Amino acid sequence: MSDHALDTDTLRAAADDLARHDVALVTLDSLRFDVAAEAAAPNLKALGPLRRATSYGSFTLPSHAAIFGGFLPDVTEEPQWDFYSRELRQLWRLSRARRQAVPRASMLLNGDNIVEGFGRAGYRTVGAGGVRWFSSGYFPGLFDTFRYWGPDGDDTDKFAERGFGDFALDHVEELVGEVAATERSFLFVNAAETHAPYTRGTDDPFDTETQRIARSWSGSWNGGAVVPFTTAARKDMARLREAQRVALESVDRKLGRLFDALTRPTVVVVCADHGEAFGEKGWWGHNQPMPEVMSVPMWIGVLHPSGCQTAVP
Repeated sequence: MSDHALDTDTLRAAADDLARHDVALVTLDSLRFDVAAEAAAPNLKALGPLRRATSYGSFTLPSHAAIFGGFLPDVTEEPQWDFYSRELRQLWRLSRARRQAVPRASMLLNGDNIVEGFGRAGYRTVGAGGVRWFSSGYFPGLFDTFRYWGPDGDDTDKFAERGFGDFALDHVEELVGEVAATERSFLFVNAAETHAPYTRGTDDPFDTETQRIARSWSGSWNGGAVVPFTTAARKDMARLREAQRVALESVDRKLGRLFDALTRPTVVVVCADHGEAFGEKGWWGHNQPMPEVMSVPMWIGVLHPSGCQTAVP
């Protein structure tokens, strides 16, 4: 048997393992792969190895539509002997999807999206969002319970100061309380700290200079301009990139609290929905299908109620 092959017993064991656990899915908004690789993130490292994946969308709406449609960012570089392998390629898929001669997922769900599928399988579905795509509309309506912590309305400055308590992962106890009283649960969290202007979301004073830089570059991008990559622009981009790394390290500490609070064995998936350009070819932000935007980090593991995380090899 080759290094890239999984036998039937392994496939069946992986599916059984996934089906009898709770599931938690966390999307790190706008986080690019190389920034994740540079960050000190001990809780994510303990969860599982950092994997380079390719997003199916260059901004929040299409990437999450793909994720809820059963397609996590695609990992193709390294084979894994687990329920997320080169053979399987998907943790779960929808029964209404096109049939395949060879199973390509560990868990088959029946519904128009995985949230509905988990609900039909007896899971309580709880979600929380932090960017405005989750403030109303389609995504919140998928869940039994959905909470939103983020800017409201089209006229709200998306780069306005957001402090402690303004992000979904600041409300770990509330979210875990929603799922702990049920037999099985699917928990989704959209973490907005890593979205521009890359807020730490702590009690520390907000970095107004980072806010100013992000707002300035957003104005250039929204005007359709490709900004010349001058010395000043390089300094701006270095500052924004560093701010995103610091924001991820803050998220990692919050994820540690989430992991500690979960009370049942849980399959945990943490991934970015898309990445971010930091001056490459004169671009900043996302919405353009550049390698820096489409390449995203992913971690997968099984969390046990003792707090001990089992990394998926």
